[in-house]
Amino acid sequence: MTSLKGWLIFCMKSVQTDKEKLVALLKKKEEAEAKLKFRLSHFRGVPHESASAELAYSELKVLEDYVESLKAEIVALQAKLDKN
Repeated sequence: MTSLKGWLIFCMKSVQTDKEKLVALLKKKEEAEAKLKFRLSHFRGVPHESASAELAYSELKVLEDYVESLKAEIVALQAKLDKN
């Protein structure tokens, strides 16, 4: 029973406020943009029938989409905070 009580306390402490979430999202966005910039600087296109280059391209597109989704979530959260 004590382990359940500890788990509940952990869950209650792990709830973030909107401001904390915004700070965390901004940090994630900054890290993801740095990673994307590094990947783009080393990406030389997709040679014909190169599996590793196609995989790198796919990973690059996923990372770009991740950055865009972080930006959208940040804008939505900032709008929510501005309303309050």
